[in-house]
Amino acid sequence: MRLAVWDPDEPFRRWRDALMQHAKETGLAIEVIDACADPEAQAEFALVWRPDPDWLAGQMGLRAVFNLGAGVDAIAPQLHRLHPGVPLIRLEDAGMGRQMADYVAEGVLHAYRRMTDYAEQQAQQRWEPLPLPPRSSFTVGFLGLGQMGAAAARRVAAMDFPIHACTRSGRSDAGLGCPIVPLERLDAFLAQTRALVVLLPLTADTRGLLVYAVLSLLPQGAHLINASRGAVIDQGDLLELLQSGHIASALLDVFATEPLPADDALWRHPRVRVTPHVAAQTLVGPSAAQIMRKIAAIERGERPSGVVDMRLGY
Repeated sequence: MRLAVWDPDEPFRRWRDALMQHAKETGLAIEVIDACADPEAQAEFALVWRPDPDWLAGQMGLRAVFNLGAGVDAIAPQLHRLHPGVPLIRLEDAGMGRQMADYVAEGVLHAYRRMTDYAEQQAQQRWEPLPLPPRSSFTVGFLGLGQMGAAAARRVAAMDFPIHACTRSGRSDAGLGCPIVPLERLDAFLAQTRALVVLLPLTADTRGLLVYAVLSLLPQGAHLINASRGAVIDQGDLLELLQSGHIASALLDVFATEPLPADDALWRHPRVRVTPHVAAQTLVGPSAAQIMRKIAAIERGERPSGVVDMRLGY
């Protein structure tokens, strides 16, 4: 069988070598094609990250498409339009959960220990120990509790911070044992959140969800961590709330426009930390192993895990 890889951000040979290695473990004979270098070649399975729409449209024998990242908001509508009925399969963790847990845990500790305040004091050469709230009062709220969110929530809970969550349905399979409310109760959820961790998929329901009126429901001096999609938050409204001090700090890994434009005020705001979409990066080895296991399941006539529900967008 033929696998086409479209990933302009990763050397093709790394994907080829990893896929060939794990194909042997599953007993599958495969040919791996560099779709960026040979866009005319046809394949049964496509492994893609930001593929060219014309190339995707020209693949006439696709049995499944694997998205080489956690978010599927860019590829799902495109695939549904070009090849309705071809399943889109997302990566499930593949080493990204630990990275996300690290990122969020650092952000929570940075906020709780008031490191942004100390950075300002350092710039002013002020030596002034600051009081900390009781850890039991520093509730961390997870807006979105998929695999990345669940991994991060477990890490934060293990650090003895109280956690709660808000999901579309008000349910989760993560087994965290924390309070979980549906999106309809977002107002009450935000009012009880000292540090908000945004890990929502980008869908029609979540795009632009966090505007000024909604973010204002956070307590005075709350903190924000966004490692999902930039378009979930109105960046102008966030800046206003940072300027007023209502939001004390923000750790932002994702933005409505990426890379973040050089003239964007977020770069220069003293209470904002910017990272270049690195909270959970795709690891080639674990991802290739997972993809080959899923292809083996398809070959056995089984439905693999991670198939995207096109109605929901995740």
